[in-house]
Amino acid sequence: MIYIHPKAEIGDRVELGDNVSIWAFAVIRTDEGAVKIGSNSNIQEHVVIHGMNVEIGENVTIGHSAIIHGARIGDNVLIGINSIILDGAEIGDWVIVAAGAVIPPGTKIPSNSLVMGVPGKVKRSLTDEDRRLITSSYQEYLKRLPKISR
Repeated sequence: MIYIHPKAEIGDRVELGDNVSIWAFAVIRTDEGAVKIGSNSNIQEHVVIHGMNVEIGENVTIGHSAIIHGARIGDNVLIGINSIILDGAEIGDWVIVAAGAVIPPGTKIPSNSLVMGVPGKVKRSLTDEDRRLITSSYQEYLKRLPKISR
């Protein structure tokens, strides 16, 4: 099942995995390139996704008002509210990008990291509690999937 809120704007070159949800006022532009979003991922309200080579993995939560521009996001990632991830950035698997963090162009964030700040810096490795937060975030959105499909 795929859910796209009627007030979301989705370009014509978006590939969505199973159980993806895209919420109100999210914008996914594909005028510069295709966008791929993996299974079980959720794109929350007011998120903007744009740019070349955008790839978002599986089990990803992208928080309200985040911007993903020309970046690659691994699997099992939580992108905090109002975060910005810029061109050529690569976010590994099992990463939390804290609310308001800015990941500069070309930055490579290793797997198993908590990233905070402007510019975003790795603060520490993830704990078991952090991993539970990532998992519960995407699972909560799976429970919210309306019985509407694309």
